[in-house]
Amino acid sequence: MGDGWAAYAGPHEAHAAHAHVAIQLAVARTGSVRVVLEDHRTLSGQAIVIGPRVRHRMTDEGGSVLLFYLETHTPLASSLLALIAPAVAAVAPPSVTALLSPEAQPDRIVAGLREGLGVKEVKLDPRLEGALLKASEDPAPGAVARAARAVGLSPARLRVLAQAQMQAPLSQWLLWRKLQRAGHEMASGAGLVEAAIAGGFADQAHLNRVTKRMFGVTPLQASSVVRSADNRFVQ
Repeated sequence: MGDGWAAYAGPHEAHAAHAHVAIQLAVARTGSVRVVLEDHRTLSGQAIVIGPRVRHRMTDEGGSVLLFYLETHTPLASSLLALIAPAVAAVAPPSVTALLSPEAQPDRIVAGLREGLGVKEVKLDPRLEGALLKASEDPAPGAVARAARAVGLSPARLRVLAQAQMQAPLSQWLLWRKLQRAGHEMASGAGLVEAAIAGGFADQAHLNRVTKRMFGVTPLQASSVVRSADNRFVQ
């Protein structure tokens, strides 16, 4: 996990169709990556950019991949989407693939993309930033209302502000944060029940449903991969 991003390096299996709130950059470390979109259009190449909430599935090409998940409010995510616009998913253009060194550490790749694409830091509204921090640390029901009150906004106004600045519903962003916490626990060796509790999910079944919907795999499948010595989420 990094500042506004998460990465996975290693092999992958064919995924069920799914969609997530993050922007995905799928990079082939060997061979190519292949993605099938909901309209049955197929994308194949060294790297593919997939926009938020775009339903898709990856196929197993038998190689190693590097998957980046970029939070929608980050300037790097916005830059990648602008490069493929008006498409919602596309093979990454040469300006992106030229900056990729698939065997490098993910944090170095992210830094290289930011520098090479001329990404400039953009600050969120301080009220939104404070509310996001508070809500992300509050797994109990009613977190949005409590976070809104803490920064002097109504819950409705906070949701509007989040949609405008993050291009994603606040509820989906909070689910993403829950998955991050659960992923950290799984990568550290925790069981699925413990990971669900740490993430703030109602129970393991809730974690199962959200993980399947956002990644196309079950938590059990994901945990078996991230605990492997050669495949991991990277700090």
